[in-house]
Amino acid sequence: MLGNYFGHLAIGAAMFAALQLFGVGLNLLVQWSEPVVADTGFSQLMKIVEKIILYSDVVLVVWWAVFSTYRAIQELHDE
Repeated sequence: MLGNYFGHLAIGAAMFAALQLFGVGLNLLVQWSEPVVADTGFSQLMKIVEKIILYSDVVLVVWWAVFSTYRAIQELHDE
């Protein structure tokens, strides 16, 4: 049961890392395209998208940790 719990947390950490890599790539894209596109509206939109991805990533990891803890407690009570 404890291994299952840590496995769930490891999967959550892997999802967090994958989404962070996507966010970093998006940030680099925005930085590199800002001088080329020269449109402040595009830059602002991409910064908003970056923040949405970051906050949704944090919410996902917190939800996953709470869900994994809940499942581990449930399994502990079932035994």
